[in-house]
Amino acid sequence: MPTLEIAAIALPASEVLVLIVIGLVAGSLGGLLGIGGGIVMIPAISLLLGRDIHLAQAASMNVIFFVAAPAAFRHWRAGGVKLEVVKRILPFAMIFVLLGVTASIWIPNADLSLIFGTFLIYVLYENLRRLVCDRRGLPESVQKPRVTWVRGGIVGSSAGFGAGLLGIGGGLITVPVTQLVCRCPLRECIACSSTVMCLTSVVGAVYKDATLTEVPGIGDDVHWYTPLGISVWLIPTCLIGSWFGARLTHVLPLNVVRLIFIAIVAISAAKMLF
Repeated sequence: MPTLEIAAIALPASEVLVLIVIGLVAGSLGGLLGIGGGIVMIPAISLLLGRDIHLAQAASMNVIFFVAAPAAFRHWRAGGVKLEVVKRILPFAMIFVLLGVTASIWIPNADLSLIFGTFLIYVLYENLRRLVCDRRGLPESVQKPRVTWVRGGIVGSSAGFGAGLLGIGGGLITVPVTQLVCRCPLRECIACSSTVMCLTSVVGAVYKDATLTEVPGIGDDVHWYTPLGISVWLIPTCLIGSWFGARLTHVLPLNVVRLIFIAIVAISAAKMLF
């Protein structure tokens, strides 16, 4: 039986180089924008390397922890992580990420690509909206946070299910939903999202790898360790990119990075949908 080491070194040098670049880009954007990086990794692995989207999701979920952890550590040191918010979101997110992964098993590749492409359209809209608001100099509305178990359950269940279904960290869902439902400031939403992702990504990744062979038509050459053979090439540059991206947050104009991100998302959405 092939080992994980063989699965990793068996990749062609050209694919390894592509994965290293993907990891650097995903990690940098993840650290900069407070996301897990799956929004970059999944389309890139699926489109550039021609891999099954379920396999791309599994590889992405294996890496998300290494993008979220450095960001969460920096937020913790800065005092941005509010444990009251995290403890009300996390239990629901842990349960629903498993339900999301389970649902994704029975969705054909074409339909999953359509769902993911539609989600990318939402991400594109949200970033364009923020770009317009930033240019107009509109201030963030100030509201008193309302963090309850019911509101935390709404955030955790929607973010967890979406993360499991799409194979992403869930930050692109957690941050805006926490803002809307719990009325927390943006910085706190990003900090709490990164912290929640550190745990949900591990649970989701283990379950995704374990159930990958149950996906209809996945192929006999795909085993539970196959996505790990891809992930080991993504993790080092994701770690570097995440730390570097988090530092760039305080150096580069956010709108410049957001424009780059919008371009990447637009191309990926077009490829996934058409």
